[in-house]
Amino acid sequence: MRFPLIPAFLFSLLIAACLAAGAWMTEGSLLKAYRGILESRFAIALDRTAEGAMHAASLGVSLDSQEGTLGAALRRERALDADILGMAVQDARGRRLYSEGAMPEPAPPGTLGQTLLDDLGLPAGRILLRYDPRALEVPSAAIRQDMRGHALPVVAGAALLGLLAALALRAGRAGRGRLRLPLALALILGGGLLLIDQHALRIIDRTLNPLIETKVESIGNGARSLIDKALALGIPLDQLQGVPEYFESLRRHYPELERIALQAAPAGGIDEAAAPAGRLLLPIPARGSAVAALEVVPDNRHAANQIHGLLLDTAFLGLVALLIGFELLSLLTQTSAFRRPSGAADVRAGAALPAEQVRGVLFVFMMAEELNRPFLPSLTERLLPAGAAHAPLLVSLPIVVFMAIVALGQIPMALWSESLGRRRGLMLGAGMAGLGYGLCAFADSYSGLLLARAFSALGFTLVFTSAQGHIVDQADPAARTAGLAVFIRAILAAALCAPPIGGFLAEHFGTGTAFLAAAGLCLAALCLARAMMSATRPAGRTHAVRTAPGAFRDTWRIPGLRALLLGCAVPAKLILAALCFFLVPLILADEGYSLSSIGRVQMIYPLMMVLCVPLFARWGESPGRDARPRKIILGGLIAGLGVFPVVFLPGLGTIMVFLLLLGLGQALSITPQSSMMATYAHHGQGRHSAQVLGLFRLVERGGSAAGPALAGAALGLLGPAPTLALFGLLTTGGALLYGYGQWRSTFNPSGRLS
Repeated sequence: MRFPLIPAFLFSLLIAACLAAGAWMTEGSLLKAYRGILESRFAIALDRTAEGAMHAASLGVSLDSQEGTLGAALRRERALDADILGMAVQDARGRRLYSEGAMPEPAPPGTLGQTLLDDLGLPAGRILLRYDPRALEVPSAAIRQDMRGHALPVVAGAALLGLLAALALRAGRAGRGRLRLPLALALILGGGLLLIDQHALRIIDRTLNPLIETKVESIGNGARSLIDKALALGIPLDQLQGVPEYFESLRRHYPELERIALQAAPAGGIDEAAAPAGRLLLPIPARGSAVAALEVVPDNRHAANQIHGLLLDTAFLGLVALLIGFELLSLLTQTSAFRRPSGAADVRAGAALPAEQVRGVLFVFMMAEELNRPFLPSLTERLLPAGAAHAPLLVSLPIVVFMAIVALGQIPMALWSESLGRRRGLMLGAGMAGLGYGLCAFADSYSGLLLARAFSALGFTLVFTSAQGHIVDQADPAARTAGLAVFIRAILAAALCAPPIGGFLAEHFGTGTAFLAAAGLCLAALCLARAMMSATRPAGRTHAVRTAPGAFRDTWRIPGLRALLLGCAVPAKLILAALCFFLVPLILADEGYSLSSIGRVQMIYPLMMVLCVPLFARWGESPGRDARPRKIILGGLIAGLGVFPVVFLPGLGTIMVFLLLLGLGQALSITPQSSMMATYAHHGQGRHSAQVLGLFRLVERGGSAAGPALAGAALGLLGPAPTLALFGLLTTGGALLYGYGQWRSTFNPSGRLS
């Protein structure tokens, strides 16, 4: 069988692109970790200097009058670390009082700062520290060279293996080898990512571990300098006061420090090089005959936790690259090169189904919106004017406005999409959304961000309704059902892959870059829609049915429908949008977690949905027994009660448990909810079916829009813990009320569905 090279080349290019992206993100994580540890070493000097300055200020000595003591402290810190080029002190108005070393004005890149606070907690001044850029640039260049030198042959080898695998698998009879391409992708891409992560571990051992030890040594040198100063004033070593308390405060402040102790010098003197492995011996005084030694022991557990966190980061990035690879492979297999029929019998198989045409387009487009999940609340908080009233509510508005436009625009955008044609509607919507994300990238004010989000919401709604309409337009009910399942999988896959990437881009390159990446994804979706989707409209498509007056009122009175909507559907969307999209990233950002970490945490919910929705779809079902209400109630209880661990034990661990339980509960209830709504629509006997489904989607979208607004208002009035408890109670109470309604229906058979 003659084999076309184009699909094999595309397959190998896909592997190379995913591996290169994984290596690039791993390199970025290593560089950020190195910079963070290096700058935390210099922050020790800032801490020591600031502590002395604020102590003097608490005794009534202003910064203007501390030139003697504070100037000496600046000189001492510079002498302790050769990489410190200069330090300076400013007053509250930014006027420089005095400096030591090379500290030009304005402060150049590579300058750190720490604010000095008075007794009332108000800014009294600022200490600046400039370090040698070579301390960062030289090791960073070495890490880049090492990482790229290792990744390049891995990427090239994996691409070659992918080419050979595609040639071998494609040569099977009737193209059946194409079904084994995902397995080949997983093996080759997974193996390449493993090799890259193993090399990243070697770089960590070689560069980050010594840097952590250097930081601990800097802590010890600072303590030794204070003891040296006391000895120089004539205070005997055995009469020093407060030394144990000072050492204990160092241990509390610096978790890298396991032990610091003062011990007498041995008779033969102190040999720093002869110290046991993992310990530092610093002679006191630093110059001259040693009378004592300062023993400093790094906490290897803290260093290991930092390294494990970094390895977890690289593992998550590799997982994301693998998942994106699967989605892009699915997209490639729908191209004409992959779907070329081998004979007349395969002509029908060579035509892409409508859902397959739109799946890749929707995945790429939905990633654009999901990119901003980790950083949008914190970005909005930074853009708010200082002292703005009702700040938490204002922070929620960019999400609320977006969700509200999506909710209210479903019907008009669906009609517009139908008149334009689904492909043209999707392309126009992608262009509008891309322009909106581009405006978000350059928004430098709160109002500008709000307007840009509103514009991107219009494009998002048009894309969503066009893609959904492209599937629903098909005449075959089985094709529609399968198509909607593909539709949901594409959305969940985007929600799983995009947040870690968005957090990574925002953390390393800024939020503007992340929004520009979203705009680029919209442009890619536009091009894919033009290439993949059919421009022809299905023959015999019926015109939109006009809603009769009072139809929605009659629909609202269907027995059991209100209980399902208000007790389960609305609380499910409220808790998802309010907590997962708004409160969780805001709380984690306030606690100091990186945007990359927030993005990884936000993967938990869609991951549980992807894994558990198929698992729970048929669970508990048996002939003659309707398990759907029980699954809906149980899912609501799991999701609602999962909030309370965060209320009583706030922290990253309980937030992760909550997101896991939220995903578990909603995976259990989402399929029965949709099935119940379809049953209500069926029992309308054609009179209310469209209204039932339309009302369901409208109420769901309304809950998504109201959730962040309610959370923002409650956060400003009550605080984080009561706000979390409020949404937990709403979800739990809604499930219990729905369960009570189902229990009552056993005594009122006329209200039950048969």
